[in-house]
Formats: sequence, C-alpha cells, structure tokens
Amino acid sequence: MSDTQGSGPLVLVVEDDKGVRDLMETILTTEGFDVRTARDGLEGLLKLRMVRPAALVLDIMMPDVGGLRVLDELERDHAGVPVIVVTGKPQAAQEVRQRLGPRNVFDKPFDLDDFVARIREVAGGEQGATS
Repeated sequence: MSDTQGSGPLVLVVEDDKGVRDLMETILTTEGFDVRTARDGLEGLLKLRMVRPAALVLDIMMPDVGGLRVLDELERDHAGVPVIVVTGKPQAAQEVRQRLGPRNVFDKPFDLDDFVARIREVAGGEQGATS
C-alpha cells in the first residue's frame, strides 16, 4: 500500500482489490489530490481516526469489515465526510443509493471522468490536471 501526498484535498480510498485501488490512486494523484489508501474497511476506519479526508472513496463488498459497516461508523463518528461508493454488486449499489443518493454511487466498471468530476464536487476545489 502506498500513500501519495499531493497538494490538493485529501481523499481516502478504501478498496480491497489492489488493481482497482492502485488505479484510483494513480488517477486521483494525477488530478492533484492527496491520496491515502486502505486495503479493507478495518484499515479504512483506522485511517479515518488519523486523518480527516475531504472525501472517502469506499468499496462495499470487502472481507471482514465491509463498506456498509464503514458507512455506519461514518454516520456515528465522522459525519460530514462525503462518501463516494464504488461497487460491483447491483444489490449493494441499490441499498447505498437509498442512503447516499444516486450521484455518489458508481457501479464497476465506471466512467473515470465522471468519477473524478464527482470527487472534485464533493471534496471541493478545482485542482489538478484536466482530463
């Protein structure tokens, strides 16, 4: 796991699939975000205790501590942190859309330009390269 510090808003990416996690880190770093990553929900919750991200990118289906539990913890302990959910499970996506609204849920595979644009909206700022 690598954490890439940039000059833009901090984004925490919680994703168990290393390839997807690395892709998101590379893209968001290229777009000027300060990116931290976590391999699963437990590591994500631990990092949330150390940093206050401008946005959280969260997978739902992860081993041990899944994304729905992370969302529950966020509501209780980290209210105000915007969440962008990415998932490959249609049923999970539907449940999360009811909680977060449709604009903050991306079904895998997703359009990278739309994903980055939404993170910019929720994290604030117009930093980074243009796609």
